[in-house]
Amino acid sequence: MLTITDGGSLSRALALPIAFRLKQLLIDRRDQLGGDIVDIARFIVVQPGDSPDALKQELSFSVFQNPADDTWFGDSEFAPGWEWLADHGHTFELVFIFDDSGFAHVALIENSQGVDPELLKLCGLYVTDQV
Repeated sequence: MLTITDGGSLSRALALPIAFRLKQLLIDRRDQLGGDIVDIARFIVVQPGDSPDALKQELSFSVFQNPADDTWFGDSEFAPGWEWLADHGHTFELVFIFDDSGFAHVALIENSQGVDPELLKLCGLYVTDQV
């Protein structure tokens, strides 16, 4: 799992041997956000072998739970707690904004073998944007 909180950690992530399309998505987001992301967004990259519990620890909340009403994925009343979820084909992008500051928590979940199947199922069922 990669956690990217500022320009330095983004540069280090881009130097790693990660998929080209994921690197390009990170570069695109950096450019869209105007450069250093330190006060704008935090990116968590979920890779094969990373557990949903590790993602929960990094985000301080579970993507499987709606923080507004405490429903869980699988409950009949469940509605996701993110602002939007995009399917880039190779990666799902979940964006969470919890206050008026506009600061975003962005989970980038690689759509590949070895990623938790329940996490991929959640993303596949609730995708709102095909990119």
